[in-house]
Amino acid sequence: MLTKNKSGQMIMINMLFLFMAIAIVVAFIPALSEMLGMAQQSDGLNCNGYYKDGNSTDPLSYNVSLQTNTLACMAIDLYLPYIVLAVLIGGVSKLLMSRGPTPEYM
Repeated sequence: MLTKNKSGQMIMINMLFLFMAIAIVVAFIPALSEMLGMAQQSDGLNCNGYYKDGNSTDPLSYNVSLQTNTLACMAIDLYLPYIVLAVLIGGVSKLLMSRGPTPEYM
């Protein structure tokens, strides 16, 4: 019977959802990185040390004569790792929370 080991089945289903979520996040990383790079260009935040395609002579690379917002640039640098960590922590906590038997109050 399939209902004998319900908690084991739920762990496997939650692991499947976790791996699917990780695969989706990994697939979106290049697109997010490109969008964050567009925000760091000299026509946007003008982040110090940003070079478009590794070329310091590109007009969209960092321009010393323009103002820069260092706090926003730091937040953009930390944006992608925080998204990945949130997905991993949320997925693992969901996986571990569903391990035990669920109380029935009804």
